[in-house]
Amino acid sequence: MAGVDRSDGSDVPDVRLWKEYHPTAIAVLKAMIVLFELICLWGQCVVVVLSGDITAMYPELAPARWPYAVAGLLGILCFEVALIPLWRLLTLVKRRDVFSGKAVRWTDAIVACATAEGALVLFVLLYGSLAHAEYYDSARGASADVAMGAVAMSVACVVALLLIAAFILLMLVMRSLLNAAIAQRDELEAVI
Repeated sequence: MAGVDRSDGSDVPDVRLWKEYHPTAIAVLKAMIVLFELICLWGQCVVVVLSGDITAMYPELAPARWPYAVAGLLGILCFEVALIPLWRLLTLVKRRDVFSGKAVRWTDAIVACATAEGALVLFVLLYGSLAHAEYYDSARGASADVAMGAVAMSVACVVALLLIAAFILLMLVMRSLLNAAIAQRDELEAVI
């Protein structure tokens, strides 16, 4: 723990740093990360089952089952992977080691996960907007050209892309603030 050196040689803990530490908040956040990981594992199973159910209800969408299912699985995986650097950042905060430069690497990992997530959402948007399949309805004896996306899904993808872009920009600003704080800390240590 950081302390204040006294003239008598004792190292007394700095009360201000202790108040900013929030060990309970870190423990709760780590518990939530574990919960989110479990929800993501469950969600990956649901994506596969749900894609099969939708294909059974709407057989004309069968060609889109696996592209959407794989995109959903990879999207959840991106979120799961992003929780790992978040865990590491919380560990750095707990150890009071945020300004050592290690946090920048983990921040970059979160940005990379968000960028991959954005690429997946863009794929779903483009696939849903551009992909068509020929469907033959044997009951009616007719074939039709079927679009693989819906308007609501396209709107949801655009909103998701905007939110992801805002998150990435926010993380880049936070990264630059972290780099500036590290540089100032290094300058202060050089002076002292």
